[in-house]
Amino acid sequence: MCKPCLLVIPILCFVVNSIASSSGDLKEQNGYLALSLDSAIGIGLRNNPKIKSSFSKTKAASSRFRNSISLAQPEISASFDDIPENKSIHFYGESVIGVSQSIEFPSKYFIRGSKYSKEIEISEQEFAQVKLDVISRIKSAYHKVLAKQLQMKIAEENLQITNQFLKKAEIRYNVGEGTNLEKLTAKVQNAEALNNLEVRKNQLSNAIAELNYAMGYGKTANQQYRLADSLSYQPLDLKLENLFDQAVNNNPGLIASKLQVDVSSFERALALSSYLPDLSVGAYTKSVKDDNNRYYGITLGITVPLWFMLDQKGKVGEASANLASAKEDLASNENANNLQIKSAFNEYKDTERQVVYYREEIIPQAEEIYRSASRSYESGEITYLEFLEAQKTVIESRSNYVDALLDYNISIISLELAVGKPIK
Repeated sequence: MCKPCLLVIPILCFVVNSIASSSGDLKEQNGYLALSLDSAIGIGLRNNPKIKSSFSKTKAASSRFRNSISLAQPEISASFDDIPENKSIHFYGESVIGVSQSIEFPSKYFIRGSKYSKEIEISEQEFAQVKLDVISRIKSAYHKVLAKQLQMKIAEENLQITNQFLKKAEIRYNVGEGTNLEKLTAKVQNAEALNNLEVRKNQLSNAIAELNYAMGYGKTANQQYRLADSLSYQPLDLKLENLFDQAVNNNPGLIASKLQVDVSSFERALALSSYLPDLSVGAYTKSVKDDNNRYYGITLGITVPLWFMLDQKGKVGEASANLASAKEDLASNENANNLQIKSAFNEYKDTERQVVYYREEIIPQAEEIYRSASRSYESGEITYLEFLEAQKTVIESRSNYVDALLDYNISIISLELAVGKPIK
């Protein structure tokens, strides 16, 4: 095959894989479903019951808005007067048929409509918060699966190493070069490695179950995934003050708290408007027995806030207290959000230091120690127990590095949740 063709084939494969990944469809590979982080988030946003429930609440808020600006139902009345005793209604002396409509003071409709418009915005922010929570849970679960897969791979490699050295220890013992203690130690280490592998398998199974739950799947879901993304370290240039500023404009909880202050303000305005009179308008037709003429009329009415010292004053007092409470709740939520951002940021900086330290210091040194110990053990310069310490060091350093990577990515997810938007 020509060299240009060999270059074209990988490019075509890359394009096809990119298209498949971007489509969000899950492709089965050897019994596993290929799943990218973006695909998992897409599935969760379509499938998670909390998303569906929160979306229904936004529709309910829209319906309340329409109800708040509608007029009261008109009243149609009919009266038949002057009916002689022991006679039916047909012997009435006078009949009146009318229709009346009560109308609140016009400003009340505007204030109430403004209030419920803000409540629609609050429901939208609550929906955004639920989406943010679901995305955060999916990201965390996805990264946990990645970490547990790496931990299981480390455990499998460790088991292979202990199997090899158990065989070597038995051979050395049989030919008289090794001690019984060395052979027994190798058996114990092999058993521990096998047990550790089973523990890692169970942890991976739990992580996958958590991922399925986050994506909205029920108890019957038992799907295994081949994750398309990797657990990686991507340095970020983050500043605490910038994160505070971003949260003010993006955190759905803070925005909802601000909107709740507006709602309470409109409720107070509605309470004050209760001092204003409501109106009623009506029209009627009247007929009198033995009179061929029909009579028409209109009625106009107005409410008088006579008991304002009790009803209206009580409403205004309650609304004013609720407004003050909403303002304090906003201040409390702002303080809590600042603390959440600061804690997540400090966790991010700590885990970043751990990741860098393991990458640049611990891992290279541990691997060099292990390579040196392997050569020394093969040449008989050190005992198996000394080699074992080097093996434990490199395995623990790799495992701890995976934990540090997971903690680093989880800290970024926590920051995103506090700020209210993706960071990377």
